Amino acid sequence: MPKATSKTTAAPDMSKSVNAMQAMSFLAPLIAPQIKQFWDTQEKVLDETQRFTQHWFERRHAAVRSSLDTARSVTTGGISNPMTAISMLTDWQRHSAERMAEDAREWFETMSRCAEYAVNTEKNTLDETMTEAADLARKVTKSAKSEPV
Repeated sequence: MPKATSKTTAAPDMSKSVNAMQAMSFLAPLIAPQIKQFWDTQEKVLDETQRFTQHWFERRHAAVRSSLDTARSVTTGGISNPMTAISMLTDWQRHSAERMAEDAREWFETMSRCAEYAVNTEKNTLDETMTEAADLARKVTKSAKSEPV
């Protein structure tokens, strides 16, 4: 049969929980800038990624249209003249390579903007956290030096 817990043993556990919550509320001003920076950065990365994917899909649609147009052209006019067919296929390949290069260029630019944003906001957040820590230290020091009335 399990032992009944007395009220005296439950009280210290509750006081530990209260003390832990008080410590967390004491730290809240210090971690708030970090939390805000994290979510702001997430939002910015999502916006940048959405813009990149929109352009990527536009290029994929252009690739499909280009492939269909090339296939139609080669099968209607290219068969009678192999050089024309080769020229059409070469143009199609060139445009495909240009789209892939544009994918890579835009992806690197997207990641550069995201990294720049993360670094800049982290620096600003660190400055803000240090200011909060200094203010908190002044308050704690001031209250420790004050004399009771």
